[in-house]
Amino acid sequence: MNAYLLDCHRLVEKYADGHRNFERADLREAHLPCLQLTGARLCWADITSANLSQTYLDTADLTGSMMWRANLKQASFRRANLHQAVMVRCDATQAAFEGANLHRTDLRLATLRFACLIGANLRGAKLCYSDLRGANLTGANLVGADLTGADLTGATLTGTQMEAVCWQGSFPQTQVDSKRVLAATSG
Repeated sequence: MNAYLLDCHRLVEKYADGHRNFERADLREAHLPCLQLTGARLCWADITSANLSQTYLDTADLTGSMMWRANLKQASFRRANLHQAVMVRCDATQAAFEGANLHRTDLRLATLRFACLIGANLRGAKLCYSDLRGANLTGANLVGADLTGADLTGATLTGTQMEAVCWQGSFPQTQVDSKRVLAATSG
């Protein structure tokens, strides 16, 4: 299917009618806050600079979607598939990603303050210079992730898998005690 422009009203109407496949939709700069889009298929959609704050995208498939500079504040992505999504400079403050698949997702310079990433799959994710202050990464899989320059101040890392993580310069900038992080990841 080719990319198609989908205005906000049409998306809401189609979703209400039971339509769930919005693959490759063009939602650039769309204003879609506080919607219920649970289970929607938005693979390879362009959601650049869109406002999805407080929107429910639980179990949605956003594989390869472009969410550069998107407003995802307090949005819910529980058990959603965000594999290889591009979320550079997105603002996902207080967003919920419990059990979400963020494998190889590009989250460089993203704001994930107080985000809930419990049990999230972040294997190979790019989190360079992202703001993870106060985020809950309990039980998350960060194997092979790039946390260069990331700010993990106050983040919860209990049971987090962190083998082969790239830290280049993270600890001095994040003020996180490396001994505490290593102890948290081994237990």
